[in-house]
Amino acid sequence: MGFRDGAGRRGGLAAAVTGVVALAAVTAGAVFAFGSSPGGSDAAVLPKATTTATSTASAADSSDSASASPSAAPTASAAAGTAPTGAVSNGVHSGDLRYFLIPPPDGADVYGDPAGSADTAADVAAAAADQDKAARALSTYGFRAAATRTYLTADGVTEVTVELVRLRGSDQAAAYYAASGYQAATLPLQGGYPARGYDLSSGSAESANTLLATSYQGDVHITISVTGGRTPSRALLQHLLDAQHQRLRTGH
Repeated sequence: MGFRDGAGRRGGLAAAVTGVVALAAVTAGAVFAFGSSPGGSDAAVLPKATTTATSTASAADSSDSASASPSAAPTASAAAGTAPTGAVSNGVHSGDLRYFLIPPPDGADVYGDPAGSADTAADVAAAAADQDKAARALSTYGFRAAATRTYLTADGVTEVTVELVRLRGSDQAAAYYAASGYQAATLPLQGGYPARGYDLSSGSAESANTLLATSYQGDVHITISVTGGRTPSRALLQHLLDAQHQRLRTGH
């Protein structure tokens, strides 16, 4: 998962702003908290890097056992490189999860495969400070598939990453969302659906700043980051989250 090396405008962004914090980097700040067990509660996953941390993660219990391997392979269509297809019914998403990634805007410079990447649970967990704990969370909530796409906007100013993680069902997606968070200042989001916003800004004039949102729709967990400049657009983050919810809800 995470950011990929790109060409063209991405080089301009990196040259103009050093220390870019993208989803692959900020995911190291993800915290997974679990309920108590007879042997005591699990410690939270601590971030690898320091952020402007002011909030703590939420905790949620899950009684579901794992029914999918944390290293589940990408879909056959992803492996074959065919155009992604998918369908949704009552919040259950089938087919290639890349199909449900919101399309990049006109003129955007997509990193890697324009269709996005089909990721394993190991890919998703790889950015966590405690990969074993992150992999266990994905297994607990029934990991099925993941998809990521990163692009640079046409003006070369903003880098956007959208990550989707499909879990066993809507209950598991809700529990995964509740059990994970970021050690960062929070920011308000709207939309009429469960969502959390985080300001992962570095506070440094030499670094690009990042805003991030997490949510879920049906059986899919959503993470979206917007990186670039001193003041990333909250309006853009909200717009992207609204569009991603609609695509997951309707398939369009």
